[in-house]
Amino acid sequence: MLFRTKLFLSFIALGAVSIGAAFLLIISSQRNEENQLRTNLAHESLSGYFQLSGDVFRTFKQTRRDLISGPGTFAFDFEQATQDIHVTLDRIKEALVAEASLMSGLQSDIAMQNLNALRNAVMQALSDIRAASDMIVAGQMDDGRKMAIEVLQGQVDVEIATLIQDATSVQRAELAAAQREIRAFQETAETTAWMTVGLAVLLSTAIFLTLLRRFQTGLRELDAGAKAYAANDLDYVIDLAGRDELSAVARSFTDMAQQIRSKQTALEAARDELEQRVADRTSALSAANAELRTNDAMRRQFFADIGHELRTPVSAIRGEAEVALRTRTGREKAQESALKRLVSIADELTAGVDDLFLIAREMAGVLDFRTAPVDLKHAVSLGIEQLQSLSGQKDAVITQHLAPEHIVILGERPRIAQLVRILISNALEHAKHAVNIHVSVVIEDSNAVLSIADNGPGIPEKDWPRIFDRFVKGTDRPAGTGLGLAIAKSIALAHGGTIRVQHSASGGADLQVRFPLLQGPATR
Repeated sequence: MLFRTKLFLSFIALGAVSIGAAFLLIISSQRNEENQLRTNLAHESLSGYFQLSGDVFRTFKQTRRDLISGPGTFAFDFEQATQDIHVTLDRIKEALVAEASLMSGLQSDIAMQNLNALRNAVMQALSDIRAASDMIVAGQMDDGRKMAIEVLQGQVDVEIATLIQDATSVQRAELAAAQREIRAFQETAETTAWMTVGLAVLLSTAIFLTLLRRFQTGLRELDAGAKAYAANDLDYVIDLAGRDELSAVARSFTDMAQQIRSKQTALEAARDELEQRVADRTSALSAANAELRTNDAMRRQFFADIGHELRTPVSAIRGEAEVALRTRTGREKAQESALKRLVSIADELTAGVDDLFLIAREMAGVLDFRTAPVDLKHAVSLGIEQLQSLSGQKDAVITQHLAPEHIVILGERPRIAQLVRILISNALEHAKHAVNIHVSVVIEDSNAVLSIADNGPGIPEKDWPRIFDRFVKGTDRPAGTGLGLAIAKSIALAHGGTIRVQHSASGGADLQVRFPLLQGPATR
């Protein structure tokens, strides 16, 4: 439970105690006021009866003196005395009526009955005395005095005296009861006040001790947790049960520690990942540096090979020219023969320069062909025909299997023929003895697949990832520039195709090129 809820309930409890005590005190005060009013009314009624008793007995005493012992006529104002008795009776009645609202119904009825009986008795006695006085005045002295004696001794001395005594007894009892209730309510109010003070003190002490104990326990746990977290013990859990503010703070501290722990774990993982990345990057950079060194060595070797390859035709050109110039006899025929050889050498040199230019444009990212719909089977057949003479020199057999379908791709026919020549030449150069080369063109998955497979020694799998890179030569062929398959790859990519190597069914190499098909008429 929250502290504010506990305090709220505690204040409610104290308020309830205070309100209860105040309510009891208010009730006691009201009852005291009522009892005080009852006391005053009882005093007033009792004094009225005393007044009535004095008026009645004084009046009848004077009547006894004047009518029995005196001249037989009233020596005092009998009418005024009667009027005074009426006033006293009315005053008593008013007091009893007011007192009736505070008394029980039975007591009020008894008091009113006594008053009415007393009023009737007094009025009857006064009427009889007046009649006796009239008889005396009329000359009936004995009868009048006899009647007066009977009234005074019977009605006044016995009946009226008894009624007055009974009425005063009732009022004395009412006065005593009101005084007792006043004292009882005063004692109750005093007891209630002391009990309220004691209960409030006990309740306040219990609340204070409960909250103090809770605060002490919570602060000890929070202090232990703070020290544990300060010592980097982030797995420490502040065990503070409950649902108050201290428990909420403890849970917040524990959640904070867990979040810090999670962030530390994440930072450690990030650090490890960064270290691994740095290590990987360092390794990659080392590998790249090694590759750069290898490429640089291959590039130097390439330029050395290119220089050697270019020196040979240039030397041949120079030699042919010098021979032609030194010839004295049959000069025209010798020069014609020399010029023909020079043209042939120049063609070879031009082809080599074209290859270098193709590689340079591919490296610069500006390689483009004059694309048009091309009959792939016709272009492949053209490339095979161009190498028939070379295959005869190498004691090689070239067979072909071209799909019966009409296969059209988007590209440049001479370049496709060049690609075929390069791949067949690669198979011829790797073969040490007679070799069978099988060229096929088929359709697979909306692609045209050109395959050139041989039964030669094949290409080691360790060389497969790099055989299409520039300046790379197979481990079993140190001679050459290493540009042939790179040019083949550039031609395949320029036509939107791909090239790969795999083992052939006869154990040699199988170089496959895939071209996207194009529907439409093809140029031959």
